[in-house]
Amino acid sequence: MSKRLLLFLLFFSLLSVQSLSADIQEDLSGFETEEFSTEEDDLAGFDDEQSEIVSEAENTAASEENFVLSGNIAFKTSAGYRSHSVDGTEYSGINQAQSSLYLQLDGMLSDAWRVRISGDAFYDAIYDIRSNDYSQEVLDDYRTQLRLDETYLQGRLTPHLDLKAGRQIVVWGKSDNIRITDVINPLDNRVPGMTDIKDLRLSVGMVKVDYYSGAWNYSLMLIPENRIMREATPRGEFFPVQEIFIGVPDPFLSLERPAFSWENMQYAFAANGIFSGWDLSFYAADVLDQKWHFDRVQGSVPIENINRVVSKVKMLGSAVNIASGSWLLKAEAAYLSGIRYNTTAREKERLDLLAGVEYRGVKDTLFSFEVANRHIFAHESQMTGQADFVDKNELQSALRLSRSFMNEQLNLSGLVTMFGAKGEYGGFARVWAEYEIMDALSANAGVVDYIGGERPMMEAIKDNDRFFVDIRYSF
Repeated sequence: MSKRLLLFLLFFSLLSVQSLSADIQEDLSGFETEEFSTEEDDLAGFDDEQSEIVSEAENTAASEENFVLSGNIAFKTSAGYRSHSVDGTEYSGINQAQSSLYLQLDGMLSDAWRVRISGDAFYDAIYDIRSNDYSQEVLDDYRTQLRLDETYLQGRLTPHLDLKAGRQIVVWGKSDNIRITDVINPLDNRVPGMTDIKDLRLSVGMVKVDYYSGAWNYSLMLIPENRIMREATPRGEFFPVQEIFIGVPDPFLSLERPAFSWENMQYAFAANGIFSGWDLSFYAADVLDQKWHFDRVQGSVPIENINRVVSKVKMLGSAVNIASGSWLLKAEAAYLSGIRYNTTAREKERLDLLAGVEYRGVKDTLFSFEVANRHIFAHESQMTGQADFVDKNELQSALRLSRSFMNEQLNLSGLVTMFGAKGEYGGFARVWAEYEIMDALSANAGVVDYIGGERPMMEAIKDNDRFFVDIRYSF
């Protein structure tokens, strides 16, 4: 493990050779109001009928410009370079040949109202090319997908009040690598370690009201959609049940979806203040947990009679960013109650803390380091073993370095995430390069190394290391 970490740290040092200061830039994305103008037709000699035809054509063109269709077509492939199998299925070699399509329609309904409809679909041919005896659960989760993504109506009710209704993504907190206060959207974790958190969030149906007053923005959310995380398929490549849980049946215990009910209705509130050189946020939420638990304590009933469920938790939190020259300091805190675990019937409370730093004092280079600790109050000794595997204090760290070249045509990045004070519980390291081949056409290639440790989950997938290549055309 130490040799592999040294290789990644060597990569980090090679990226930061030059030393010129660079400004911090923020990439704000979203809708922009388009202005439309109709040029007057000053041609003489046309009769009234011809003028009506011209006017109708101009109105049609202006109406079409109110709606913009964008998206991308991508091909992704990866290859495992270590032999590893799960339930007799070999996953080394080429293990992905995915073609995908993403479409997004943005429309301006008026000066104050806009709409977005987006969705994605993919087909992974590897599951038909390879002769492996994949389970039906693996085929259902990884071969095809057709999904509705961010789809909402957004508008201005008053000069200080906005409404946004539909499936959307709400990002809480300041960390780019570790989730502390970011509890609104579940993640798609079918292939962990391959993608940043920002690309893993699943949109959730909600009604969100924003009130703006001076430097503050207040958000109130009512969330009726009970969408939960997408986990790696049990007895698949990234969830080898037989190596993590001893004595469980096949198929693995079913994961029950929360029912649509008033009891499962979710609520959230945020207050965000942006000031000169710093910003501050406060959060409160009554939402679904980001993990599942057994509905009954293991051992109290036969394992076959146990199900996996997701319950609600309450969270109070805060986050702050402070900019000072080339440095950006960040911190987050979250107090959670009502957390359920597998080996005890008692609900637990937990305090999650994060501290991080970013440095941009080297030209075209970003360095960041974040460390978080999750402290479980009234921790019980049996929780350290099967089937919780949690200590009283859970430490996680993330080290990232990115550098751009050729006027940002080429971007190199490296990320190491470790669990435990000394990385004893494992983690993963990823190095990748993004290259803009030409306008609208880009490539992404890299390698992921899964690092084993004392925790069964990371130890079970330590040989899932792979190379990956993505080709994407955007329009």
